[in-house]
Amino acid sequence: MKFVRSVTDVFGYSPFEDLHRHAELCGKAVEKLIEQFQASVEKDFERVKSLEREIDSMEYQADKIKHEIRGNVTKSLLMPVDRQDLLQFLKVQDSIIDNTEHVAHMLSYREFSIDGEIWELVLNLLKKIEETVKEYESLVDHMKRLIATSFSKKEIKDTIEHVPVVEELEHQCDKIQIEIHRRIFSSQHKDVLELILLNEIIVKLGEIANSAARSADVFRSMILGR
Repeated sequence: MKFVRSVTDVFGYSPFEDLHRHAELCGKAVEKLIEQFQASVEKDFERVKSLEREIDSMEYQADKIKHEIRGNVTKSLLMPVDRQDLLQFLKVQDSIIDNTEHVAHMLSYREFSIDGEIWELVLNLLKKIEETVKEYESLVDHMKRLIATSFSKKEIKDTIEHVPVVEELEHQCDKIQIEIHRRIFSSQHKDVLELILLNEIIVKLGEIANSAARSADVFRSMILGR
């Protein structure tokens, strides 16, 4: 007869605690990315490179957590949610910090000399992305309470109320992103390669917010589909 283990029987291992740790790293990486952009605006390229390394380290830590979850969430592990749903949720959540790392690398390719108005819009976009990711973290914060209450209807309701908020914030990010693209393509800046790189950075920044919104949607489906 196959031996089925509960979540708490695997040497005290719980995928939900690790998922929460992983989400926290995503949020911290976004905070560091904002610092990196500010350093770029201030022409502090050494600081830009230093923050790139910090974000790299966070992404590496997140990868270790991801591999630990995948290694422990086996078919014999009894959980209150579907195993495949949980692994899909992890995959989408991981794209938040992956995209953050990509932007950190791109920002370190060269020193920028873009005009102040465009940078101001970029910093506004970053603040809105941070707000989106923080709201997403609030959603994931409910994980422990969901487990503790055995997925009570009230806790499920309180949890999924965060999802449309994340989606609305992501939509606001989209609107700022569109305005930045317009400014870039109407810019008289002579360095075309710099404009192309900045445009690619803006696209990838949008993916951070998109990943948070997709992850929130997958989280909702995982909870409601159990």
